[in-house]
This record gives sequence, C-alpha cells and structure tokens, in this order.
Amino acid sequence: MKRAVALLVLLALAGVGFWATWNFLRGPHWALYQIGKAIHERNPRLFIAYVDVGRIARGQKEELVKVFLSDRPQEEQAQVGRIVEAFMGPITAQLTDKAVRMVADPNRENLPTSWALVAASQVTRREDFALILLSDPQSGRRLRMGMQRHPQDGHWQVVELNTQDLKILLSEYLERQKQN
Repeated sequence: MKRAVALLVLLALAGVGFWATWNFLRGPHWALYQIGKAIHERNPRLFIAYVDVGRIARGQKEELVKVFLSDRPQEEQAQVGRIVEAFMGPITAQLTDKAVRMVADPNRENLPTSWALVAASQVTRREDFALILLSDPQSGRRLRMGMQRHPQDGHWQVVELNTQDLKILLSEYLERQKQN
C-alpha cells in the first residue's frame, strides 16, 4: 500500500513538472528568457527572432511624430506621418541594424542573466497577447511591452513598446554613450 501511494505521488509530481515545463516553453516567459540569453551572449540573430523590430517601429511612428512635432497642427503631423510611412522600410532596416549592433557590441556593459530578466518580469497574458512589465527595483527603471504569439510557429515575439518608457531608457542610454 505504501508503495502504491509513493508511486502515485511520484507520478503526480512528474505530471506537474511536465505540465509546468511545457507551459514555460510555450509561453511569453520563454521568449523573455531567449531575449535575455541573446543580450547576455551578444547573439543578435536570436534577439531578432524574438523581437519584431519592424512592427515596433511602425507602432512608434505616430508617437514619434507627436513628440517631435507637438507644436504643429494635427494636419501637418498627419502629413509628416504619411511621409514617414513611405520611408518605413529603410527606417526599419536601420533600426534593425542598430539593434543588431547594440546586442553584438563587445564593449557594452552586460545586462543581467536570462533568469534575472524572467524574474524581473510581470506577465499578464490573455490568449495570444501578453502585457509585460520589466522593472528594476533598485533604479526604478521600467519597460512595458506587448508580446504576441506568432500564428505560424507559436513562439512569442515582442511587438510593441511603451513610448514613454522607451524614450526615458533611450535618453539614459544616449547620455551614457556621450560620456564614454
């Protein structure tokens, strides 16, 4: 009888372990782990597989026009937005190239490990979309982003970034670059 109970407990633990691993490998946490791994190991190909730079750029277009032309009439902002849209291909290529160079840069300060990135994230998932909050309690920095499950192969990708968070992080990054 004791053996049967022990065997049932062992089978239940194995089932729970399998289920937890399966869900982790098919969810947004795994994508965050892979992004962290790509950054930590300076692997831009892996980074680009989990971050859709083109879709992020297209999502930021309107906000960037508003930020840079906030003193202009809406009609003029819309006109500039249409011009920017016409150049989205080259803009996306440049942003992708910049992201690849930043990830591969051997001189940049290395970021936390993959597991630290997963641990620092709060994930709110709803079907094929997830809202992610990455926060650093020591510095108070945060980055809010959206991830979506890729329809063909089922892996998750970052598809949008919060404009305000991105603006703050980029200004801090550019300021550090000036100091170096």
